[in-house]
Amino acid sequence: MSEDPKDEASGPEVQDEGEAPSSDEESAAPANAQDKRRVRKREALRSLEEDVPAPPVPKVNYFFLIVTSVLFLAADLISKEWAAKRLEGPNAKIVVIDGFWAFDLAKNKGGAWGIFGNQPDYVRLPFFFLISAVAVVFIVSLYKKLEPRQVALKWALPLVLGGALGNLADRIRHQHVIDFIDWYYTNADGKATHWPTFNVADVWIVAGVILMGIDMFTPRRKLPTRAPAAIRNRQVAAKKPATASADLGVPPSPPGEEA
Repeated sequence: MSEDPKDEASGPEVQDEGEAPSSDEESAAPANAQDKRRVRKREALRSLEEDVPAPPVPKVNYFFLIVTSVLFLAADLISKEWAAKRLEGPNAKIVVIDGFWAFDLAKNKGGAWGIFGNQPDYVRLPFFFLISAVAVVFIVSLYKKLEPRQVALKWALPLVLGGALGNLADRIRHQHVIDFIDWYYTNADGKATHWPTFNVADVWIVAGVILMGIDMFTPRRKLPTRAPAAIRNRQVAAKKPATASADLGVPPSPPGEEA
């Protein structure tokens, strides 16, 4: 009796199904159901994190920096114009507090404490122009990274910028800086010790540097750039009912089985 051809065709198939998997297939597949759940959970979390974008970086608003810097600059230039007209002359000195404080006109060709004041104009002026340009670039770049909580630094930057532009305007117009605030101390012998004469722009710069120091030593907690993983997972799950494991080709967990 001849064998049925269908039995011959089905013979190899039965043999293939009963064939033991190779060692490579055993190593690639998870060892048990717990490993499979762990793989599905890890792949799903990775997909959820990739789908949630980072919060947008807030745009820099230079309106506050420009307006406050212009106001500080205007206050400095107006005070200098007043000093140049009112305090010109040998007897034009105004004593505010006798023995301590007076308004006395001085024309400073150098920087703080008169440094570089004896240098020729072709050395002195380009040097101070370069310093002012570097200060402006530094302030604008620092303001670009400003955080809303940095209130002290927010006021420090326009103070320093307004003061630097005020002294730069003097060097462009007069080739010197107008100073008129004179602080001094008179001892018992009647000898006066003077602090270097300064102006309103110098006051703005010193105040701004102090506020920068306050900001530097103020502790602040770093804000997270992304939402916590648990919140991100819930947000994405609400928008995407299908699990990420299904998108990756991993079969979902059976009902009642913990993912």
